Amino acid sequence: MSDCGNKCPMDKRCPKKLTTHPESWCDLAVLRLKALRNADHELSEEEEALLPGCPWAVNHQLSNYCFFKYMAQYTPDKPLSEMEIAALNHISVETVKKTEKTALSKVRNSQQFLEIKDEYGEEKVVEDAKSSHEDYKIYR
Repeated sequence: MSDCGNKCPMDKRCPKKLTTHPESWCDLAVLRLKALRNADHELSEEEEALLPGCPWAVNHQLSNYCFFKYMAQYTPDKPLSEMEIAALNHISVETVKKTEKTALSKVRNSQQFLEIKDEYGEEKVVEDAKSSHEDYKIYR
């Protein structure tokens, strides 16, 4: 965790154009999280884009609900679990799994991956796991 407090420079994508991380709850982030919480179903990407508030809101009170502050000060040393990712982004674990699988598919079809695959021959570098506990395996 970073010790820069609220004095870290803010990301330029902040809708409020803050120069440093928020010192109290971000009202735009809270507005977005309330809208997500009050939705009667899990929203599609298109539906969520129409919601009011900050699209960078994250469900983490200590970071004042600011994604950029969360990333700068509260990102853990080990990767987050699917459950933690779902809670932070106010989505279901199933959506996290679907998003991971879509991302892996895009990686497999990317030119960079195909070049790596060609370099190592026929062996797949990233492949679906046989175990239900793993979403992917990496071979070297």
